[in-house]
Amino acid sequence: MQNTGVKLAEIKRKLSRLPGSKLDEVNNFVGFLLSRNKEEGRKNIHMRGIWAGKGFEKIDVRKEIKSLRKDISKSILKKGK
Repeated sequence: MQNTGVKLAEIKRKLSRLPGSKLDEVNNFVGFLLSRNKEEGRKNIHMRGIWAGKGFEKIDVRKEIKSLRKDISKSILKKGK
């Protein structure tokens, strides 16, 4: 059995070959199939707080970005010589 990614790619390839006038019909049919599905599609998974308590709260993001920009600028200037 084909995996989901392969099936989706095949469906997308076929959809790209359809005339534009048929896309509404396809959209309606997909909506019908989803309405029959009890799950109504995929559920959203929230990843909030996944990095909480890992020490990242102590990082001064602005300071780190400024430092990285400075390093990149130096690197670019060296390449120009």
